[in-house]
Amino acid sequence: MSEAEDISNKIKELGDVVAAAKADKKPIEEWKSSLDEMLALKTKYKSVTGNDYGPPKKAAKKTAAPQEASDKNKAKNEAKAAAKAEKEAKKIKQRLEREQREKEKAAKLAGIGQENFGDAPMVQSKEITNRKWTNIGDLKPVLAGQEVLVRGYVQTTRLVGKGAFILLRSKMHTVQGVCFESGEISNVMVKYIAGLPSESVVDIVGTVTVPEQPVDSATQKMVEVSITKFHCISKTSSAMPFQMEDACRPDFEKETDVGAYTGEEEEKPSADGLVRVGQESRLNYRWLDLRTPANQAIFRIESMVGHLFRENLMNKGFVEIHTPK
Repeated sequence: MSEAEDISNKIKELGDVVAAAKADKKPIEEWKSSLDEMLALKTKYKSVTGNDYGPPKKAAKKTAAPQEASDKNKAKNEAKAAAKAEKEAKKIKQRLEREQREKEKAAKLAGIGQENFGDAPMVQSKEITNRKWTNIGDLKPVLAGQEVLVRGYVQTTRLVGKGAFILLRSKMHTVQGVCFESGEISNVMVKYIAGLPSESVVDIVGTVTVPEQPVDSATQKMVEVSITKFHCISKTSSAMPFQMEDACRPDFEKETDVGAYTGEEEEKPSADGLVRVGQESRLNYRWLDLRTPANQAIFRIESMVGHLFRENLMNKGFVEIHTPK
């Protein structure tokens, strides 16, 4: 008997002793010596044989190669794949055709009256155009049916269905302009009008009409302009620090006491919940505040008072002189 077989037999015997002791639930002190001896023999077995003690490792089972599909299944799968590819190609073709139709439609709509709206080139006063503008304050029902050219600031715009409404302001007067989608007016033009920022300067060509109900939001309540041409002369490049309709709204509580404005009061909400523009904001953006009807009225009163004084003194023989500074 070889040494390796002798060691193996002893390991088996000690293994049986340890297993029996564990089965009888004997204290470890009684069979620990057998366990240590068995472990020492396993170490010795490895040094003799070069292999760990134990049953030989089972060779891994070779997995059989997947069975190739039969010719019938192959043909069936190929037919399915071809049908799927054809269906996908049809979907792609339909989508491309639909996108092309939409592009053509958009281009067609954009081309309707394209010369009748958009951003006008910079005004450089290189030529005399002989164009005649009508003051907003002169728009009255007697002009109904006439075509007019009006220039002013865009105060508000809104898009309602297929139409755009714009409130145009010049000096102390405002008028409402309307533009609805039609054969000559495209949807692009309507959206262009509705999308213009406030305080942009625009030129409007349109027909004066008399609305069924007075336009309460405008000073020219009995008329409105049906827009046929619309060009932006100067577009606002950034958001306004405050809205003109808020600046036009009077603040009776503060205006009754001159000098009552403070930084703290600027932040307090009004009693009616509407936005008010305080003195601090007005002074910081004076160039914008001067456009309000109230300031326009103040300047006109001051101008007329000065004119009356000057006229009276001139009639009395006074001479107006301008001394050097």
